[in-house]
Amino acid sequence: MEKSLTIRERIKKGGGSEITICIAYIGLCIIFSILSPNFFSGKNFINIGIYSAIMGITAAATTLVLICGCIDISVGAVMGLTGMISALLLKAGVPIVVAVLIALLAGAAVGTINGLLVSKGKIVPMIATMATMSIIRGIAYLTNNGISIVVSNAKFNWLGRGYVGPIPFILIIMAIVYLGMFYLSKYTAYGRKLYATGSNQRAGYLAGINTDGTILSVYILNGVFAGLSGILMAAQSGAGLPTAGDTYEMTIISACVLGGTSINGGKGNVWGTLVGVLLLTTISNGLTMLSISSFWQQIIKGTILLAAVLIDAWRGGSYKKV
Repeated sequence: MEKSLTIRERIKKGGGSEITICIAYIGLCIIFSILSPNFFSGKNFINIGIYSAIMGITAAATTLVLICGCIDISVGAVMGLTGMISALLLKAGVPIVVAVLIALLAGAAVGTINGLLVSKGKIVPMIATMATMSIIRGIAYLTNNGISIVVSNAKFNWLGRGYVGPIPFILIIMAIVYLGMFYLSKYTAYGRKLYATGSNQRAGYLAGINTDGTILSVYILNGVFAGLSGILMAAQSGAGLPTAGDTYEMTIISACVLGGTSINGGKGNVWGTLVGVLLLTTISNGLTMLSISSFWQQIIKGTILLAAVLIDAWRGGSYKKV
């Protein structure tokens, strides 16, 4: 009979990633509860969930991008752009549904460009999405000359602030997204193509998989969900901000890798990413409650990203896709 793997071996193989991060999250909550009496409360955990939702929705799609062996650092800029577009259209009197659809199409358009640059242009994903990030962020500023656009539409604001009974509507959206992404990645032919492409793109192509089409489609998907996050961010804050989503891309990638998704592709799942998102949001929440400077918070987040990448390398990942 084959010997059972030790905990260390399971973690190194990636099998214990979800268990490890769940234990880390529980431990973190205990520490913050001891240091701050106000941390362990229902209201605070709802706040953590609400602020996790914006990042979490995009992170679910970014997980699939990473599984496919690619990376996308333009998502933060897409959030800023779609938030500005939706706010600008609403200010002009465009119906909510139309404004939201146009903003989502803008996100899909950015995803299409990213996908074509990577799949057809054969540009390294990091370079391709870094270029689009810069361009899209500039367009977000030009949309209203760098000035935020206040959104006073109550129905639109409800998307980011409203409740269905005791549950924030934005959490319901996040739950639907994660359930959908889990099903898509684990129980469909498309999901199997993602893992196959990420594991070995050449082998996948020889096996009959349209790897270019798979890469293109996953970038489009990521653009749409980054767009959705940007819309919800504008609804939540009550304004379209050209700076919205700034630095989110690195935090999102950190959450994915902490949750067990490899930056080398072929491995990962959305549930691990969800816990990674909650972990990072809880750290920000707890440090804010302890009155830790935002500058120190940036240092801590950067350290966590570095640790996440090192952990991925320890598990057997590499940096060739980045």
